[in-house]
Amino acid sequence: MPWYYANNNQRLGPVSDSEFARLVREKIIREDTLVWRHGMADWKPYAEVAATLTPPEVPPVGDVTSPVGEPQLPGALSNSELNVIREVLPARLNYAGFWVRCAAKLIDWLILYVVSRLLARSMGLADLDPMQLLQGNMTVLEPYVQRIMMLAMWDSIARLTFYWFFLKRFAATPGKMLLGLKVVSEDGSPLSHGQIVGRYFSEIVGKYFTLCIGYIVAAFDDEKRAMHDHFCHTRVIRKPRE
Repeated sequence: MPWYYANNNQRLGPVSDSEFARLVREKIIREDTLVWRHGMADWKPYAEVAATLTPPEVPPVGDVTSPVGEPQLPGALSNSELNVIREVLPARLNYAGFWVRCAAKLIDWLILYVVSRLLARSMGLADLDPMQLLQGNMTVLEPYVQRIMMLAMWDSIARLTFYWFFLKRFAATPGKMLLGLKVVSEDGSPLSHGQIVGRYFSEIVGKYFTLCIGYIVAAFDDEKRAMHDHFCHTRVIRKPRE
């Protein structure tokens, strides 16, 4: 049965079931896109009708019209196409709460703290005598400052690599994996390289330049978005149960 959908306040369609599934896969039809087909009393957001979709029966040969006489475009949803339509919406709506995100962040912080301490020790920063620095001993102070700058650089590289690897490979950092969370785009698709890098730096802004207010806003947001989620159009969700 043909589908119609709205885009920029314009009615588009009719499109076949297969074409409709393709539009969902390509994120042209999103959860808030208004859709309609025969049998529906009114236009509804795709989010409301996605869970009710069932595989339609393939019409017999020669039956090329719908009950109301409109052209019936060929093609019916396969099981795989139905899975594409259904799988994104439930997960996307199951947003992770503020406190479970805090717990995941704490786990990641502990891991990165160990990495930072190992880096500091490898650069000899753990063996310096603080009293010599307080006495203004320039023979100690100058190399100490140089090592601090090197540590800051390598620590930043390690943290960015940490986030990039886990978010690209597993869609979650170790803390989020342990707590059954994942990070996705606002439409439920995997993060792009640009989103991962942008999310890392915007999280730094939300942490240090807003005194952690960037994190706190997630407690009051309907979709539990922190400031970096707003900037990069990402969501933290609970993984659907297998």
